[in-house]
Amino acid sequence: MEGMKHWQSKDATIGSVSGPFQTEILVCQRTDNIVNSQGVWYSNPFNSAMPVLMFQIILVFFAARILFLFLKPLRPSLTIAYILAGIVIGPSVLGHNRRYLAEVFPPGGITILMTFSELGFLIHLFTIGVQIDTGILRRARKRELLIGTMCFLSPYAVAYLSYFALKGLVDLDGSLRYSVPYIAIVNSLSSFPVITSLLTDLRILNSDLGRFAAHVSLVCDSWTWALSLLSNAAGVAFRHSKSESLWSIFSTLMFISLIVFIVRPVTKWSIQCAEDGKEEEVHFFEIMVILLGCALLSETVGQHSGFGAFLMGLALPHGPPLGTTLVQKLETVSNSLLVPMFLAVSGVRTDISSVVAASSGYTQVIIMMGYVGKFSGTLVTAIGCGTPFWDAVPLSLIMCCKGIIEVAIYVMWYDRKIIDQQVYAQLVLTMVIVTTLVRPIVAYLYDPSSKYTINGRRTLPQSKEGVKVQILVCIHNEDSVPTVMNLLEASNPAPHSPISVFVLHLKELRGRCASVLVPHHHLDKAASKASGSDHVVNAFTNYAQRNHGSAVVQHFTAISPYESMHDDVCALALDKRTHLIIVPFHRTWAIDGSVGSTNRALRNVNMNVMGKAPCSIGVLIDRGPLASAPHAAAGEATPYRVFVLFLGGADDREALTYSLRMADHPWVSLTIVWVKSREHENEGESQFDKEAMGDFRAKVGNNRKVKCVEEMTRDGVGTIQAIRSVETAVDLLIVGKHHDPSSPLISGLTEWSEYPELGVIGDLLATSDFRFSVLVVQREPTAERSLPFTELMDQ
Repeated sequence: MEGMKHWQSKDATIGSVSGPFQTEILVCQRTDNIVNSQGVWYSNPFNSAMPVLMFQIILVFFAARILFLFLKPLRPSLTIAYILAGIVIGPSVLGHNRRYLAEVFPPGGITILMTFSELGFLIHLFTIGVQIDTGILRRARKRELLIGTMCFLSPYAVAYLSYFALKGLVDLDGSLRYSVPYIAIVNSLSSFPVITSLLTDLRILNSDLGRFAAHVSLVCDSWTWALSLLSNAAGVAFRHSKSESLWSIFSTLMFISLIVFIVRPVTKWSIQCAEDGKEEEVHFFEIMVILLGCALLSETVGQHSGFGAFLMGLALPHGPPLGTTLVQKLETVSNSLLVPMFLAVSGVRTDISSVVAASSGYTQVIIMMGYVGKFSGTLVTAIGCGTPFWDAVPLSLIMCCKGIIEVAIYVMWYDRKIIDQQVYAQLVLTMVIVTTLVRPIVAYLYDPSSKYTINGRRTLPQSKEGVKVQILVCIHNEDSVPTVMNLLEASNPAPHSPISVFVLHLKELRGRCASVLVPHHHLDKAASKASGSDHVVNAFTNYAQRNHGSAVVQHFTAISPYESMHDDVCALALDKRTHLIIVPFHRTWAIDGSVGSTNRALRNVNMNVMGKAPCSIGVLIDRGPLASAPHAAAGEATPYRVFVLFLGGADDREALTYSLRMADHPWVSLTIVWVKSREHENEGESQFDKEAMGDFRAKVGNNRKVKCVEEMTRDGVGTIQAIRSVETAVDLLIVGKHHDPSSPLISGLTEWSEYPELGVIGDLLATSDFRFSVLVVQREPTAERSLPFTELMDQ
C-alpha cells in the first residue's frame, strides 16, 4: 500500500494482495514480535502488539489534548485536534526519527491500530444513523430543498470548470485527471452528522440558523448518498461490464429492502419483547450481531461496510426509547476511544512532504475552488430565497465545514488507489485549515440572542387594564408541576384579565442529531411517552378547563442540548410576546428538608435565560413537599398565603405588579412587607417606589385579604429578622432579584453568595433554612444590572 513504506523493517514485510473488491494490505511479521506460546513477555515491551497499541492510544490522547489547548483561541473541535495529533506523531513530524517510527508504529502495530479504528468508525456510523430523523427531509421547505441542492451542485460545477480551465493552460498529469471527479464529489458533501455536531459545539443547534443549516445539510447529504450509489455502479461498469453494474445496483437495492422490511421490524419486535434488564442486554447483543452482519453483507454486495452499518441505524427508530438506549450504550466507548483513534490514524497516514510535488499547486486550486463554489452557491441561493445577508453568510460558511465523514471518504479512496498520497494529504490539510478558521468566524458573525434585545423587552401589565397576561412556564420534570399550578391559580385568571399560558417541556437532546421545538401534538407518540410530557399536558389541560374563558393553555416540547436550551425558551417567549417566563430552580428538596438533587446544567440554563430573555423572568424555588398548608389556591378552604418582600427597586416593583393580580382571588391571602431603613427612611425610598406602592394601595382599596405591613430596620440582620417573623405563615414568598448594593437593608448580606443569579435576598431564601416556596422576579435583563454569564460561572 502506498504510503506504508515508512514502516518497512527487517522483522516485518508489508505489501498488498488483490481482494474481491479492492486491494488489501498484507503484513508478514515474525511471531516472536508478538508473544510466545507460553505468554512470556520479552525484555523490550514494544516487541509485543498489545503494549504498542496501548502506547499509541496514550500518545494520541496526550498529543491531541496539548494541541487542543494550544489552539483554544480558535475554538477548534476535537476532530481537528485528533487529526493534527496524528500528523504530529506520524511520519510528517516525529516520524523523521526512524527509530521512533520503527518502535511506535511497526507494520503490525499500525495495522492493528487501523483495524481497531475502523471498527470504531463502523459503530460510529451506526449511532449516527440511529440519531437521524428521516422525517426532517419530508418536512423540509422549498427554499431548504433549493439551497441544499445548490449547495451540492455548485462546488461540483466550479471544481470541474476550474479543471477544464487549467487543462487548457497547462499539461496536467494522468493521476490528477483521474482524481478530479472524486475531488469534486467530496467538495460537494456537507454531511448532516458533521454539520449538527458543529452546530452543537457552537451552541446554535436549536437556533433559527442552526435548524435551517441542519435541514439544508440533510438535503445536500441525500444528494451525496444518491450520487455515491450511482458512481459506485458506474465504476463497476467501467472496470468490469454493464451486466455486473446492473447486478451491483440490484444487489444493493435488495440489501436496502432486507434492512427496511426484515431487519427493522424484527429488531423492533425483539425490543418490545424485553421485560427486564437481563432481557434488554440479550436484545442489545442481538442488535450488535445484526449490525456486524449488515456490515459484512454490505461488503459482499460491493459497498463499504459503513454503508450497511449506517443504513441499519437509519432504519431503526430514532430517539427514545430504542435510539436513546443504543446511543447511550455505544457512544461513550465509540466517541471517547475508538473514533479518536480513527481520526488519529488518518492524520498518521498524512505525509506533508508529498505536497511539494509539481502538480500539488494545480490540485490545490481545484480543491479550493470547490470550497469557493460551495460558499458562493449557498450564499447566492440563500439570499435569493429571502434569507437575510448576515444569516446567509454564516450559513454558507457552516456548509463549508467538514469532519469525520469526509475523512473516512478520503481514507477509503486512498486505500482503493482512487487518489494518491499527494491528493489525500492536500484534502486532509485543506479540510483542517478551512474548518479551523470557519468556526471562530461563524461564532463571531452569528449570535442568536441579539434578536431578543433588538425587538425590545416586555414587562408585566397592570391587572386592572384588562390586558391579557402571557406567561411562559418551563417544565423539566413532573415534580415542579403542583407548585407551578398553585402559582397560576393564584394569578387569578378572570374574563376581564385573562391569562395565556405557554407550557414548554424542556428535555435534553439524547439519541438524536437534530434539536426539536414543536407544539406537543406534533411530537411522535414514542418520544412523548418517553419524555413523560403527557402527564404534564393533562395537568395543565385540567387547569384550562377549570378556568374556561379566563385561561388558555398551549403546550410545546423542546429537545436540545443544555448548553443552548435557553435559546428555545427565549425564542418561544419572543414569538409569543410573553410578559413573564417562569423557570424552576435547579435545586430540589426532600420531604425532610434536606437537599434532594442539584442539577448544574439547569442552573446554567436559568442563568442564560435571565441574561438574554426578552421579558421579565421568575425563578421558582419549589418547596411544595415542605409546605404545611394545603394547596388552597385550587379552591380549598385554607387560604393560599402569599407574601411580597418589598425593599425597593425595579425588580421589586415588578414583583408588586405581579402580586396585584392575586389580590382579587377569593382563596389567596396577600401580604406586602415593605422593609424600610430606620436611619435613611426618606433618602432610601425612590420616587418610583413610593408611586408604585401608592398605586398598589389605591387599586386594592379596602380588600380585607390584602395587608400592607411596614418594617423598620437598620441593616441586613433586621431584614432577615423581618423574614423570620413571617416564615411560619407563608406558602409563597415573592421578592425581586436586584437591590441597590449600597442599601443598608442588605448590608452584611453581600459578602458571601452561593447563587448570585438570585440576588442577595433570593440567595438567602434558597438555603435549607426556609421551608416555603419562593419566586424571585427579575424585570427585563439589562447589562448594567446583571453579572456576565462568565463571571457568574467563576463564582
